[in-house]
Amino acid sequence: MSSSNLLKNIISKDINIFLSTLKNLINTGSLDDFKTLCDKSDFIFPNIKDKIVKNFIKLVEAKNLDTIFEFSKIYSFDFEDLIVKSWIKFADEDLTDRILSLFENGTQEQKAYCAKYFSCIKDPLCLEYLKKYALSEYEPLMINCAITLSAFKEESVLGEMEEKILNSMNEFDKIEAYKFICAYNTAKSREFVLNNFEKSPFRVNIVTYLLDFCDFDELSHNFQNKISKIFNVLLEGYPEDIGLETIGYYRIYDFINYLLNNKSPYNGALVALARNNFEEYLLNENYHFNLDKNTKDELKEIVNLLKSFKEDFSELNNLLKNEDIDCFKTALKVIEEYKRDEFADSLSSLINSFNISPEKKAYVAQTLKALNRQDLIQKEAVNTIQNDNIKVLIESLMV
Repeated sequence: MSSSNLLKNIISKDINIFLSTLKNLINTGSLDDFKTLCDKSDFIFPNIKDKIVKNFIKLVEAKNLDTIFEFSKIYSFDFEDLIVKSWIKFADEDLTDRILSLFENGTQEQKAYCAKYFSCIKDPLCLEYLKKYALSEYEPLMINCAITLSAFKEESVLGEMEEKILNSMNEFDKIEAYKFICAYNTAKSREFVLNNFEKSPFRVNIVTYLLDFCDFDELSHNFQNKISKIFNVLLEGYPEDIGLETIGYYRIYDFINYLLNNKSPYNGALVALARNNFEEYLLNENYHFNLDKNTKDELKEIVNLLKSFKEDFSELNNLLKNEDIDCFKTALKVIEEYKRDEFADSLSSLINSFNISPEKKAYVAQTLKALNRQDLIQKEAVNTIQNDNIKVLIESLMV
């Protein structure tokens, strides 16, 4: 079947055309057709993909198992359950032995499916391969090994990954370890991530990995003290590092509603930033022209919620005295984005004092430059800075 006809028929609203196309895919076992389906999955609405998987599993028979093994040569996250749940449907000792053999000798794509299979069919003979392939550079395989090792409550690899984050000097190795720990997804692993993610230069990525496995309800119930920090990182990531199409998936509305109902100077500053940012995303078509209707509606709901917020800038000076770097930077962002010139003197006192770190002085200098008040930076104060990189940066902002 041509790729255009396959896609047209498999998303058809005519149930007979839809089902006959699925049956044909199963009966012919055409790897080319399955590859077409996987390649075009980004153009299929999520509810249609769910319908395809559900009905495929319903229609597949034991005599079609060779077809499922053939399809396992192509990995697709969207259609992972189509492979795995078809195997589980007919799971027995012989099939599990066949999948164990594939787990040992198959391609990395096939191994990814095998790893997920054993999260449901807990044959301890798979543990050797799970531990081995948990270190794979092929992300779907590594992630599924983490999920299944968690199902077995096997923590040896988890411990190795935690040690890597605590002791490695390589940030890229650490980010791979964070992916594993997020996918492991237990209370213990989540707590480890939340206690360490702020130190990483890839913290935006880490938060998105975490939210793929741990939703807002879990965070608001068990990690209330981290909600503000996580939302701050999400704000950092939108819209360049995190696409706006994720605002519903990451439940941004619920994050904001939580902050509005748990008032603090830091939460107030975060909401002020969110209001400024999300109103811009809604007003500027460049940010939302390619979003689907549901996401645009979600964006409008977020902006409507934020309109109920009344900015209060009276606490910003207290945030500027906060030792926490995120609180400090958030206060500066609010001052900069809302053009609050009345804080220029406070910022001048900070940058010209000996009581804050060179790093904080650099952030203050950037804010003064944005306010066009770089004239308040004293040359004598800059000369006392020992870090040459920061000193050069601040001097460049003084012109």
